[in-house]
This record gives sequence, C-alpha cells and structure tokens, in this order.
Amino acid sequence: MTGRIGHLSGDMFFEEDLEIFVNRELESFTLSQHTHDFIEICYVGEGCGYHYIEDRVLPVKQGDLFLIPLGTSHVFRPSSPTQDKMLVIYNCIFRSSLLDRWKGLLQEHSRTYHAVYDPAGLTEPWLHIQDKYDTFQTLIGSMHSEYLKRSTGFETVLTALLVQMLVMLQRFEQQSEAEPVPSRMLEEVVHFIKSNYTQNITVQHVADYFFLSASHFQRLFKKSTGFSFTQYLQNVRIQKCCELLKTTDIPIYQIANQVGYQDMKFFHALFRKKTGVTPRQYRQNFQEIEENAISL
Repeated sequence: MTGRIGHLSGDMFFEEDLEIFVNRELESFTLSQHTHDFIEICYVGEGCGYHYIEDRVLPVKQGDLFLIPLGTSHVFRPSSPTQDKMLVIYNCIFRSSLLDRWKGLLQEHSRTYHAVYDPAGLTEPWLHIQDKYDTFQTLIGSMHSEYLKRSTGFETVLTALLVQMLVMLQRFEQQSEAEPVPSRMLEEVVHFIKSNYTQNITVQHVADYFFLSASHFQRLFKKSTGFSFTQYLQNVRIQKCCELLKTTDIPIYQIANQVGYQDMKFFHALFRKKTGVTPRQYRQNFQEIEENAISL
C-alpha cells in the first residue's frame, strides 16, 4: 500500500488507569496504514479481506490472528467496498507495562515474548497464526464482552484473559514448531513449487498461498523434507535443467532462463555445486555415454 504512514496514540483509546482497550470493528477504507505506541492483538471474527502489514499484503479470513508489536505499520481492508464483502476485526490493544508483573510467564526465546517485550528480536515484525480450534475466538469474545459489560472487577478479568491469550499463543507457537507439515499439505506445496519453479517464487509467495508466516512455513517445510525452501527449489530447477541438457540442443543460457535463472554466473556456480560439473560438461558427458551405447 502506498501513501503516508499514520500514527495512533494509546491516549485516543485508553481510559484513566486502564491500559487495555477492546473493540469489534467493521473494517472499511477510511483508516490509513499506521503504526501505534501500543501492542495490538487483531482477530478476524467474520468475513475475509486483506491485511496490509509493512510492505506486504496478506489475504485474511475468519480465524486469522495477528500480534502487532510497536513500530509495525498495518491496516485491514475488506476484499470489496460492497456491503456483502464485510470484514469484522476484534482488536485488543494494551501497553507492555500492563504485563510487567507477568513477564516471567513467557519464555524469553519465544516469538510471543519478543512481540510484546523485544520486537527487535523478531525475524519478521509481527506474529500470525490461524485459530484452527477456535481457542482464541472464545478468549477474544470473552474480553470484548467483559469490556462492554464492565461488571465489578472487569479490569482484573481483562488482564487475566490477556495473560491467558499470550500464554496460549506461546503454547500454540511451540506446538506448531513441533509438528511436521501434514502430508496432504506437503503434496500441495511440492506441486505448487513444481508448477511455478520457472517463476520468481519466494518463501513468502508460498507461505502466503497457504496462509502461513514465512518463518513458520520454513520451519515446517525443513522439518518435513530435510531441505530449506531455497534448497528444494534449487534442486527442482537443476533437475529440470539436467533433463533439458540431456534431451535438447537448447543453448545453456536459454535453459537457465527457462528454469528461473537470469544470472548466468550464479547459475553456473550453483549447477557445478549440485552436480560436480559445469552444464557444458554435463551435456558432453551424457552425449559421450549415448554415443558409446550406440557403438556397442
């Protein structure tokens, strides 16, 4: 999204002695992309649309949850201006000082901890999960209800629910890292790569396609295949290159272009690393083997 990045202050939302605010918002096209001086948990309650976050555009649907730290710019947009394409977001915003006494409940190496207390330690400046079992839908719904009803002690209940949500986020994060990519999803990922390897695809393209964060996708993919995404993509491309070298007379530079490489210096270095020979030597070796087989 282009345009000026705005800034929102917590003073616009927080009441005196209450450093937490919860609302349910029907998104439109009025708010600009912005940063804020508070931490925000956003939960897609209904509909679908897009999340403009930093310089990325992520498709979102019901069950997507984002933890947005200080300094990260973002805004939600419905998929269409028409009323039948609505996007409803639950927002819980708070200051980290609210949780100072609960800091020890989060593990310092976790992404959840970094998002709240040390955003500079994140590999990407947000945390994103898909609420598969409606765990967070229940929590955010309870927080919204408490905030609206304001029964006696609601401030304590809100804080307790927020702490519970962060602990559950950390637990979800750890469980996700321990799980390999489901076999069906892995088949879809492999098919996607093999169908698009000629294009300039990146980890982010594939992660977005499957509604995962890039870092989460990388961990799951390597755990399941033993290769990083880049290594796997390179293997697919070099394998296809070898097939073309053996079965066609296409010039080597054209083959490199066809499998997705424009930088010939990089391509030659990668091919030699993967096969032990240059593309020209590979083609010559195969032709010699073919000629010897024919002569026999």
